[in-house]
Amino acid sequence: MSALIQQYTEKPTRLVAHVWYACMFLAVTDMIVACATASTNDDAGRAGSRGGAFAAIWSMFMIIGYVSSGTYILRKHKTASAIGFLLGMSFMISQLFFVLFVMFASFATTASEIDQEITDEHATSSVTSDRWFAAFSFFIFLVTAIFGVVLGKFRHDGIIPVSEMDATTAAGLGAKMPVQQGGSNTAV
Repeated sequence: MSALIQQYTEKPTRLVAHVWYACMFLAVTDMIVACATASTNDDAGRAGSRGGAFAAIWSMFMIIGYVSSGTYILRKHKTASAIGFLLGMSFMISQLFFVLFVMFASFATTASEIDQEITDEHATSSVTSDRWFAAFSFFIFLVTAIFGVVLGKFRHDGIIPVSEMDATTAAGLGAKMPVQQGGSNTAV
C-alpha cells in the first residue's frame, strides 16, 4: 500500500488517471442501471415514477457527456481553461448524483410502502431498481467528488502551456498570431 502511495506522490497524473478510470467504469454501470430503472419505473403502476424514469435516462446522458468531454480534455486538450471546465463539471455532476441518490432512496421507500399495501410484482421490481440506482448514484457522487478534489489539487501538473502547443492548436485557443507585413493580426 505504501508503494502505491509513493507511486502516486511521484506521479500525481497517474492518480488523476486512475480516479478518472473509476469514473468511466461507474459511467458504464450507470448506463445499464439507468436503463433498467427507467424500464421498471415506467411500467410499475402506482409504485413507479415516470419522473424518476426520465431522471435516470437524463443522468445517463449527462454522465456520457461528462466522461466523453473529460476524456477529451485529459488526453488532448490540457489547457488551464479546459482543466478548470472539467473541474467545475466534476463538482456539478457530483452534486447531481447526490440529489439523485436522495431522490431514488425516497422513491424506493415510497415504492416499498406501496408494495406492502398491495402485492404487485411490478412494485417489487421498482423497489429493487430504485435501490440499485440510489446505490450507484451514491458511488458516482463519491468518485466524481474525489476526482474533483484530486484534479483540483494536481491541476497544475497536467496543464500544457499554450506556448508549448503547436501553432494550429494554439491559434484555436485564442493565442496571438504572428503579425503579418500589413500589420493585421487576423488568420487567413
